[in-house]
Amino acid sequence: MIDSKSQVAQRIKEAREWKRITQVNMAKLLEVARQTYLDIETGKTEPRIRILSEIAEITERPLVWFVYGDRGVTLHDVQYKQDVNRLLEYFSKLPHEARIAILNQSVNMASFLVNYSKYAQRS
Repeated sequence: MIDSKSQVAQRIKEAREWKRITQVNMAKLLEVARQTYLDIETGKTEPRIRILSEIAEITERPLVWFVYGDRGVTLHDVQYKQDVNRLLEYFSKLPHEARIAILNQSVNMASFLVNYSKYAQRS
């Protein structure tokens, strides 16, 4: 289960402080306004995946750590998180138009599979 917005924000702050980066410098590195970064770090707004991915890279922390923390996970969960991490890494390198196309196709496929599995369970 994904942690709350405030827990993710706390990890962002912790990672920034661990790297001894000021809030102003982090905002510059992310190419966002200082207030935008402050809103993310305080949990006022949720970071977009691009921003969270960049924060992970800058702070040298795994992306999944920001979302799930250190709590115990099963091997299946670790593999799932690694797969999602790898997918997000590739996804973040795509042009905007390709991301939109992939998201639309993925949502349609997921919707179909959910509906199909519901139908298959009834039969």
